[in-house]
Amino acid sequence: MTQAMKEEQARRQLEYQDAVKGKSEDEILAINYFFNKQRKKGCLRKKNIPTVTDEQFDELVAKRAAEITSQSVLATLGLSLPPAWIIDPLKVCTPEFEDAEYIRMGTDGKARTSRITTSFLLYAKDIMYLYSRTVSLTDRHSSELSASIMYKDITSVALNTVNTEVRHDVIEAGGCLRKAKEVPVWIPGTTNSAEFTVPGKTYVVNVGGAKSVMTAAIAALREHIGKCKK
Repeated sequence: MTQAMKEEQARRQLEYQDAVKGKSEDEILAINYFFNKQRKKGCLRKKNIPTVTDEQFDELVAKRAAEITSQSVLATLGLSLPPAWIIDPLKVCTPEFEDAEYIRMGTDGKARTSRITTSFLLYAKDIMYLYSRTVSLTDRHSSELSASIMYKDITSVALNTVNTEVRHDVIEAGGCLRKAKEVPVWIPGTTNSAEFTVPGKTYVVNVGGAKSVMTAAIAALREHIGKCKK
């Protein structure tokens, strides 16, 4: 092993140790997933970060999303009982590419990030309720949005799709005589967001893979909004 490779290993180990310091078991699991970004292991390169599979990471995402229940959302919105919904409520968990600490392309070709958003859209007769919570899987970051909007106040509703590419450095290691190196990989990301505009403000909710569901909901909402404005 060359001196440069030894120095790179030492740098990576220090970076990893700093990342996991003081973290919970679940946060360390997520960090292990993102730090294992080596494509191929050379015979002289020791890999001492535990391997986390795509499936294990997805289980962690599902666990964190399940922490946000319909009952807790209703309580946050100040609703003791759910009203009659004119459209089925939507709950969706999506990756956040913006401001994510880490990003990785899984072996299944699916991009995964260290920040996720769990969103609820609830449609009552006269009011629409929004709730979303963004959390980091690798630290204590958390932010939330909650709002209630009268249909008669909505001036526009739209579904926007934004395609992005995020740079992610991947370690590429060859055989015994080849030097390990980091190479830039551009990972594609797609964000589907529902946007609800009222005078002076626009509410944006990431709806992830629920694009077809949201498309149908927006069509119904536009019709209902028109009736509420009469």
